[in-house]
Amino acid sequence: MSLLSAFNSARSSLATVSQQSALVSRNVANAQNTSATRKYANLTSPNYGGVSIQSVSQSSNQALFRALTSANSALGASQATKGALDSIRDVIGDTDSILSPATRLSKLKAALEQYAVTPEDPQAARAAINAASDLATSLNSATTAVQKARSDADTQLADAASQMNSLLKQFEKLNGQIVAGTATGQDVTDQVDRRDQIVDQLSNYVGLNVQVRAGNDMTLYTDSGITLFETTARQVEFTPKSNYDATVTGNSFKIDGVDVAGSSAGMPVKSGTIYGLLNLRDNTAVAFQGQLDETANALVKAFSETDSSGASYSGLFSVKADGSSTDLSTITSKTGFAGLLRVSSAAVADPNLLRDGNISGQGIVYNTDGTAGFAGRLNDLTDGLDAEQTFDGSYGAGDSGTIGNYIAASVGWLEDKRSTAHNDAEYQETVQSRAKEALSNVTGINIDEEMSHLLDLERSYQASGKLISTVGDMIDSILKIT
Repeated sequence: MSLLSAFNSARSSLATVSQQSALVSRNVANAQNTSATRKYANLTSPNYGGVSIQSVSQSSNQALFRALTSANSALGASQATKGALDSIRDVIGDTDSILSPATRLSKLKAALEQYAVTPEDPQAARAAINAASDLATSLNSATTAVQKARSDADTQLADAASQMNSLLKQFEKLNGQIVAGTATGQDVTDQVDRRDQIVDQLSNYVGLNVQVRAGNDMTLYTDSGITLFETTARQVEFTPKSNYDATVTGNSFKIDGVDVAGSSAGMPVKSGTIYGLLNLRDNTAVAFQGQLDETANALVKAFSETDSSGASYSGLFSVKADGSSTDLSTITSKTGFAGLLRVSSAAVADPNLLRDGNISGQGIVYNTDGTAGFAGRLNDLTDGLDAEQTFDGSYGAGDSGTIGNYIAASVGWLEDKRSTAHNDAEYQETVQSRAKEALSNVTGINIDEEMSHLLDLERSYQASGKLISTVGDMIDSILKIT
C-alpha cells in the first residue's frame, strides 16, 4: 500500500467514525423516547480504498410491531366497554345497593305487606305510594344512565373520527417524505419512527393490517379490510346524535364510505376503541335498556286493574307523562317504558285507591263495601309480585320468573359484562405491556450498548489518527533524505 493510499484510508476512516459518533449521539439523545428506534450505519468500501457510510438503517421487527398494534386494538375495545359499564353500574349499584331497582322492589313489597296489616292507616298507604315512586325513580335513573352511556359513546366516537382524520393526514405527509427520501438515498429513519408512532396511535382506535411495499411505502387497512391509507388518506366520517333516549338509533361510523359496524356493515371492524364504543352503544346498552323496559312493563301489568270484561288498565304504575291510565291492549311497544314509568297521579292524590281500586278511573272497584279494614286488594298485589311472568328472552336476562328474579338476573347480566370487560382489560394491558417490552428490547436504544459502541469508535478514531501521524512522519523523513 502506498503512503497516499494509507493516508486516504485513514482520512476516510476518520470521517466515517465522526458520522458514526453523530449517530450514537442521536441514539443517546432519544434514549428516553419510547417510540425511537436504534439507528446504525451501513458501511461500504469504495474502489479507491478506505471506508464510507452507504446508508443509515434502524432496528425493526415487523412481527413484534404487528403484535403491539394488535394488543393496542384489543385493549382499546375492552377499556371502552369497561368505562361505559362502570358508569351505568355507579348509578344502579348491585342488588344490595339502596338505590338499585332490586332494593326498591323489596321495599315496595314490604310497604305493601305493612299496608295490608293496617289498611286503615293513611301513613301506611302513603309509605306504599312513596316506595312505588322510589322504584319508578330507580328505573328512570337507570334508563338515564344507559342513555348517557350511549351519548357519551357518541361523543367519543366523534372525537375518534376527528383524531383519526388528523393522524391520517400526518401519516400521508410523512409517508410521502419517506418514499421520496428512500428513492434518493436520504436518511429517513426519524420520519419512519414518527410514521410508526402514528400507526401505534391509530391502532388504539381500530384494528390494523399494516403492509410495507417497495420503496418503503406503507399501506393501512382495518382488520376487516377497509382501506385507511393507500397512497392517500381515506376519510373517517361520523355525526353524533344531539340526544339519546331508548327509541333513538345511533348514526353509522364510516371509513372510506364503508360502515364499520351494525347489521348493514359488510366489513365490520373487530377490535379497537371504535369497535368497543359501537358495540356498547348499539348492542350492550340496548340489551340492558330492554331489560329495564321489561321490568317496567312487568310492574305495570302486576299493578294493573282489570274490569269484568277482562280489559286491563294501568293502575299504580303509569307510562304516561301525566300519570294517567292506559288501556294495556293498545300498547304495541315497550321500548322506553323504564324511562317513562311513574306512579299514577290519581294514586298520589289519594293513596287509599291502592287499597280500594279505581286508580285507572274506569270504575274498577275492589273494596265494594268501602270498609277501612279491607286488605284483599293489597294481598293480591303482594302475591302478584311473587307471581311468574313472561319476559322477552332476547335481551339476555331470561324469559320467565318473578319480577324480583328478573331484576336480579338483569343486574347479574350487567355484572357479568362488567367483570368480563375488567378481566379482559387487565389481560390486554399485560399483553400490551409485554409486546412493548419485547419490541423495545429488539429495536429500542440501550445506553450501555451505545456507550460501548462509542468507546470502539474512539479507539478507531485514535488508530486512524495514529496512522495519519505515522504517514506524516514518513513523508517528512523522505523529504529530509531528498
